[in-house]
Order: sequence, then structure tokens, then C-alpha cells
Amino acid sequence: MASEEVNELEKSVDELNQQRLDLENEINNLNLLKIEKLRSINDELKNKIEWMDKERIKATKERDNLLRKVRHSNEKSWKNALKMIVFLGFLDLVVIPVIIILLSIPLQWIFVSLGLVTFLGIMLIVNYMSGTSPFNTGEIRKAITVSLLTVYLAFVPLMALGMVTSPLGNSQIIVTNFTWLMGAVIVVYFSTRSLEEYIMGKKEG
Repeated sequence: MASEEVNELEKSVDELNQQRLDLENEINNLNLLKIEKLRSINDELKNKIEWMDKERIKATKERDNLLRKVRHSNEKSWKNALKMIVFLGFLDLVVIPVIIILLSIPLQWIFVSLGLVTFLGIMLIVNYMSGTSPFNTGEIRKAITVSLLTVYLAFVPLMALGMVTSPLGNSQIIVTNFTWLMGAVIVVYFSTRSLEEYIMGKKEG
């Protein structure tokens, strides 16, 4: 009986040892799987980091190129606007007076021509500089102010030099009233602009 018990105990010990070995193997296999999985995740993270670095470098280059294009575009816009202003001044100072003199048109019509040409020209120039298609960025307000100012600056010297006479008689009254009109237009221009900026600030706030 004692030998049988010893044999059973030995069998139990062997079984336990075998189970221990099996558990160790399973643990080792699990550890290997975990290690492989962690390596795979690590490789994926490295690939993602490299891809993000490349995308970041690409985005930085695109941003720099865009800023460069915008800067060149702004320079080009200012150059084109300057050319348009010079052309508008040439029309007002040279072309219109020459046409009126050659066609023997009454000199009073120079103010109508100056006003219309300046109004349309300034409206187009301001709209071109704003970069928007509709006339909703103050183009008309600026065009009215500049065209009236141009007519005023042409009207007062010609009236003072006696080159233009008023059919109504007293030229001094006309100049005075025109000066008051110009003052009112300038005040309205700057006050409406300040009011518009205040309203826009309220909306953004």
C-alpha cells in the first residue's frame, strides 16, 4: 500500500509539473503575442508619425507658397490700381478738357464729365481693390465723395479765375453753397463709416 501511495504521489507530482510546464509555455506564448502586437502597434505609430511629419512639412510649404502668392497678388493689385488711377487722372485732366475745347462744348459741361468719369472710375478701382464682385464694401459711398471732391477742386479755381461764369449771377454764393455741400458730404462719409465699423464690431462681439 505504501508503494502504491508513493506511485500515486509521484504521478500527481508529474502531472502538476506537466501542468506547470504547460502554463509556462502558454504564458510564454502569450508574452510573445503581446510583444508582437506591441511591436506592430509601435511600427504603426512610427508610420503615422512619419506621415504626419510629411503632411506638416507639406502644409507648411503650401502655406508659405500661399502667403507668397497673396503678397505678390497684393503687390500686383496695388500696381494695377495705381495704373488705373493714373489713367483716370489722364482722362480727367487731359482727355475731357481737350474734347470739350475741340468740340466747342460749353465749359460748364466739364464738371458733368469730370463727375461721371470720376464716379465710375473710383467705383471700379475700389471694387477691384476690395476683391469682391458685388458693390457692398462702400464703393458707391467712396465714389460719390471722390467725384464730388474732384468736381469741387475743378470748379472753385475755374470760377475764381473767371473762366466759368454762372448763369444765375452771383458766383460767390454758388462757391459757398458748394463748399457747405462738400463739408456735409465729407462729414456724412466719415460718420457713416464709423457707424458701420461700430455695428460690425457689435455683431462680431
